[in-house]
Amino acid sequence: MARKFPLDAVLRLRKMEEQSKMKEFASFERVRARETEQLHSLERHLDAARTDLSERIVGEGLPSQKAQMYLAFFGAQTSRIRYQQDLLRKVEAEVRRKRVEMAMSIARRKIYDRLKERFLEAVERELNRREGLRVDDIVSVRFFARTKGRPAGA
Repeated sequence: MARKFPLDAVLRLRKMEEQSKMKEFASFERVRARETEQLHSLERHLDAARTDLSERIVGEGLPSQKAQMYLAFFGAQTSRIRYQQDLLRKVEAEVRRKRVEMAMSIARRKIYDRLKERFLEAVERELNRREGLRVDDIVSVRFFARTKGRPAGA
């Protein structure tokens, strides 16, 4: 009968921990992607407004009230972009931290996988050794039986 790996419960725990860390990392990656897209969207709106302002200035001129509205929008949009950049930096720092946690979790799980492999190899070697001893015993009995002149099966 093959022996059971004594640290099997720990290995299962490490696998569950690894899956949990992978899910956390994936979740933060989705947040990072969403916040990055939000930043790009804010930047596109600012660029579009700047282009619109340039076209209006060149085409028809711009009343001072409209120019003030554009300047207020640019200031507010720039402030939103800076806030979004700060938020994105924080999210990226958390993503890096989660990536490290996930890598450590994978490494810990791999350690137990290797221990299990070594255990199974040791069990297999022990079984092979015992089988070899049994075969040696059988061969020895047959040899001694032949040397005494008796049939090996008797």
